[in-house]
Amino acid sequence: MATVRVDRHQARERGLPLVSVRSGAPADGFVKAGRPPYVIQVPLTQDEFDMARSLESRRRTAIWGGVACAAVGVSMSRFPVLLPLGLLIGLLSAGLWGVIWLQLRRLLPVVEAGPGSAEFTLSGVHKDFAAAVAEVPD
Repeated sequence: MATVRVDRHQARERGLPLVSVRSGAPADGFVKAGRPPYVIQVPLTQDEFDMARSLESRRRTAIWGGVACAAVGVSMSRFPVLLPLGLLIGLLSAGLWGVIWLQLRRLLPVVEAGPGSAEFTLSGVHKDFAAAVAEVPD
C-alpha cells in the first residue's frame, strides 16, 4: 500500500483518476471516505462500492439494534433474565459495530490533512492509484 497527496478540490469534487484506491483496477464510481472535515470522494470498482455500502448499512443496523435491545432489556428488567440478556445483546452489537468499522478502515484509505492547506494525504491506497495521481497534471 502507498501514500499519496491529492488536491483538496479534486478530491471533494470527484476529480481523482478513475483507478480504484483499493485494487488499482479501473473504477466504476465514487464513495465517500474520511471523517469530517476531511470527507472526500474516492474511486472504487462496483464490487468494492457494493461492499462499502453493505458494511455501512450493517454498521448502522448493529448499533441501532444494540441500543434497542439494551433499552428493551432495561424496560423489562422486572423479569430477571431480560436485563442481562438485553445488555449482553447490546454489548455484542457494539462489538460487531467495531469489527465492521475495522473492515471499512481496510477497504477505504485514511484521509488526513496534507502539508499544504490545499492538499489531503491518502494512506493505504493501491500503488496503481498512486501512479495515476502522479500522472495527472496540476
